[in-house]
Amino acid sequence: MSTRDEQGLYIHHTTVRFGGLLALDDVSLRVPPGRVVGIIGPNGAGKTTLFNVICGFVVPQAGAITLDGRPLRPRPDHLYRHGIARTLQGVGQFGGMTVLENVQVGQRRRARPEEAYAALERCGVAEHAGEYPGSLPYAKRKRVELARALVARPRILLLDEPAGGLDAAEIGWLAELIRSARTTVLLVEHHMDLVMSVCDEILVLDFGKPIALGTPGEIRSDPKVAEAYLGAPA
Repeated sequence: MSTRDEQGLYIHHTTVRFGGLLALDDVSLRVPPGRVVGIIGPNGAGKTTLFNVICGFVVPQAGAITLDGRPLRPRPDHLYRHGIARTLQGVGQFGGMTVLENVQVGQRRRARPEEAYAALERCGVAEHAGEYPGSLPYAKRKRVELARALVARPRILLLDEPAGGLDAAEIGWLAELIRSARTTVLLVEHHMDLVMSVCDEILVLDFGKPIALGTPGEIRSDPKVAEAYLGAPA
């Protein structure tokens, strides 16, 4: 039985190299149950690489992942067994399937039509259930992507730049969805207003190295973060 401190997803001292490039440099992060944890940093900081390690797309040269204190050896095709769902930076939908059918192909199992429809309703796109994704505006397709992840009822939801391509109103809707998700969320995002408004804790990466970890208020006032983003001392 795991202790309270072991509960949740824990990334331990993880290092990833691609040839001579150090993509992640001794990164550790605990994501407790029910919390929203953000990962931010300039382009090339290692944010998506960290997601790919969690999902099993990238095997680190050092480090480990545990879930509730037990070793997690993820495989992309078995994430559902651990209750993990992920959205992509873009939209990876099947063009030859309707919106409803795309959502039915959930991460954990093939969802029943009524479950898929309920997820579409939650994401505000149920009226497009019988249409094909390619006919929808990009922002609507992003909502379909979220519905497909949520229909699996994941215990851990990985959101990889979900606000990309969305306007201010859509980002506001997304913030409300994240707050009401009632699940553990790990968020990679460039829109700082979204990150600061929904995250309980934020990890900042720069060239693969963790440079700050704290609450939104602590991160906002950290001079190392300003230097990483602006390229000059704050």
